[in-house]
Amino acid sequence: MISHLVRSYALHNRQRKAAVIGDIARKYGLRTVLLVGAAVTGNPQDGIVEKALGRQLDVVSSCNIVQVPLPWPSVVGDARKLPYRLQSVDLVVSNAVVEHVGDESDQATFVAEHHRVGRVWVLTTPNRWFPVEPHTFTLFRHYLRSWRDEQPDFTRMLTKGELQRLLPPGSSILGHFWSPTLIAYGGVGCVQRSQ
Repeated sequence: MISHLVRSYALHNRQRKAAVIGDIARKYGLRTVLLVGAAVTGNPQDGIVEKALGRQLDVVSSCNIVQVPLPWPSVVGDARKLPYRLQSVDLVVSNAVVEHVGDESDQATFVAEHHRVGRVWVLTTPNRWFPVEPHTFTLFRHYLRSWRDEQPDFTRMLTKGELQRLLPPGSSILGHFWSPTLIAYGGVGCVQRSQ
């Protein structure tokens, strides 16, 4: 019963993320998107954000560290060194990827690449302080360093303060101390169009 409730909540959270990112795209008049770390599988919970963006925007490409089958063009590449030109797309989106890219330095490079390639960028990440770990659907265990050290798939989950330190000046974070997900966004497109 608890597992069903947690999975239902996770589905709702993914749908909410898709709506928030879609609202950002509409607010700033964005048309093209690069999806970083996208994965769309047969699991109905996978790819909710990416599929929603694909219905709203022109997906020019996706970039993943391994080849995965996707319904749009894709390249294999490292998100810490994206193979795209400066501000070559309207929007760069990574959904729950930053916690997988390595240590703080790797994460800062990952964020800088979003800022370099997209006129606007959005990244989401699970909030380390939320009691449910969203990759494994376990309660509270991710608070234990010994447990986190045994999880090679997500190197460094972030708090809001840790995420803020990775972002360029003028960036925004949606979410609070106890939110399940933190949504960060920024870029020159936000500054220019909101003035």
